[in-house]
Amino acid sequence: MTPPSPPRLPPFLLIVIGTWIAPFSMHIVIPMMPSMAAEFGTDFAAAQGTLTAYLFGIAFGQLIYGPISDRLGRRPVMLAGLSLYLAAAVGCALATSIEALTLLRLVQGGTGCAGLVLGRAIIRDCYERDRAASLIGYVTTVMAVGAAFSPLAGALAVEYAGWRTMFVVLAALSAVIVACGAFWLNETNLNRDTGGGIARVATSYLTLLRAPRFVLYSMCGVFSIAGWYAFVSGAPYVLTSILGLPPIAYGKYILLVVAGYSVGSFAAGRLSVRIGGERMLALGQAIVLAATAVQLGFYVAGVLSPLALFLPMMVVTIGAGIFLPNASAGAISVVPGLAGSASGLMGFLQMGFGALCTIAMGVWLRDSEGPLILTMAALALLSLLSLVLLRFAR
Repeated sequence: MTPPSPPRLPPFLLIVIGTWIAPFSMHIVIPMMPSMAAEFGTDFAAAQGTLTAYLFGIAFGQLIYGPISDRLGRRPVMLAGLSLYLAAAVGCALATSIEALTLLRLVQGGTGCAGLVLGRAIIRDCYERDRAASLIGYVTTVMAVGAAFSPLAGALAVEYAGWRTMFVVLAALSAVIVACGAFWLNETNLNRDTGGGIARVATSYLTLLRAPRFVLYSMCGVFSIAGWYAFVSGAPYVLTSILGLPPIAYGKYILLVVAGYSVGSFAAGRLSVRIGGERMLALGQAIVLAATAVQLGFYVAGVLSPLALFLPMMVVTIGAGIFLPNASAGAISVVPGLAGSASGLMGFLQMGFGALCTIAMGVWLRDSEGPLILTMAALALLSLLSLVLLRFAR
């Protein structure tokens, strides 16, 4: 009997832009926070809550989209999620208080993550693991480029048009994505699970959590990406409050870091099939550890400057760009019939832990960059430990 042919991959550009909108929306508020705080008459910590709420929204939203898409299909779930994101973006533009804005950002994160979860699942529906890692690498390259320019876009919006303008732009962009998806997004989940309801969702997650390789692949990614969220939440404080630089300085220096991630994820796209996922994981981890050691060395030597902070981080993100697509492809390949649930659970763990790191940086950072550097070093070691344990897992 001839095995069924794999589903046709939708237009790759559509997957890319559907995945891109969530990280772009996440980072864009960082330079806008002082203006938000001033307009609503609150402090910076309350404005920073809009970023933390968005991260929690992404985290918990991914728990929902994955299993629902395993049951109902990728196409309707992705279109519904991004349509709700459009409504949330309009609400953010019209918010009249910091509490309303924070709540709407929670909703925006919880709906915009539809593309983030389902983009990975769609690719895995159509290709085997190493080829999926390659395509996920290309997707994350574009995501990184978009994320690189989003803080600068936010800073320019604040300077020339006001922070609300950016949410209008996000609403318009999401409307275009939904319209294109309605025409060109085909269904790729051809073996949908149509029974079980909430009990089946719980069973799916328990199945994944009982699979040591899924847990360890996920933890590799969780600790790796947590270092990124610690950095993007702590570096603006170091630049403005410790080094005394203007807020737009972060928008400029972060381009170095995301350029590094773009290089790494592009390398993952080019080399994962040729070299293999396991070797790419080892290579990426080695680069992360070496650059983190340099960063820690600068701190111990008392060297603090924008370049001493951002150049080692650029190399860290080169390694992370190589590492994360292969960790993601490995996690969602452990139980192929649960690719959507695996993508959602992995994303929940990554974003949830990332949100905790943003809170920790707000609490720990005071008059030294030490808590940021030490946190990143600890996370790199935990990622290494997960990778070592993965070699022994069955």
